[in-house]
Amino acid sequence: MAQRADLLEIPGTWDLPWTYAAGEVGSRYIEELRDNARMMATKCPGCGRVLLPPKSFCERCFVSLKGHWVELEPSGTLEAFAIVTIPFPEQREPPYVVGYFKIGNASTNILHFLEGVDLSDPDKAREKLHIGMPVKVIFKEKREGRMTDFYIVPAEE
Repeated sequence: MAQRADLLEIPGTWDLPWTYAAGEVGSRYIEELRDNARMMATKCPGCGRVLLPPKSFCERCFVSLKGHWVELEPSGTLEAFAIVTIPFPEQREPPYVVGYFKIGNASTNILHFLEGVDLSDPDKAREKLHIGMPVKVIFKEKREGRMTDFYIVPAEE
């Protein structure tokens, strides 16, 4: 298929303020992070999956997870990662590591930054990072009720 050279582009910018409605489950999760420095998940009474971030229902069983909370150990594994070396708008200054992490006995992963890695030479850093690498969750002293109330670092192997 031939590509058209005369396609229009419409320049513009969006200044889009927003407020996130966390709901009942999200609010409890955030409050536990902020007030108690605890990583909480929901556990399906049907299939036994442990969901982090917590959900209000199991998308496999369609069972309500209301009241089915479990605390996760603040440790886990690195499941996938990328070393970001180019800047993205509204993101931290590169280089940094973003990854998917399985925390505690969760059945699902969360997306977060991996801290505590020397990124002065990304190639050397890439050699040290590996899928299945043990990690631990560290809660900040001053927590604000955000996903940034904790950070993830490599565990001592």
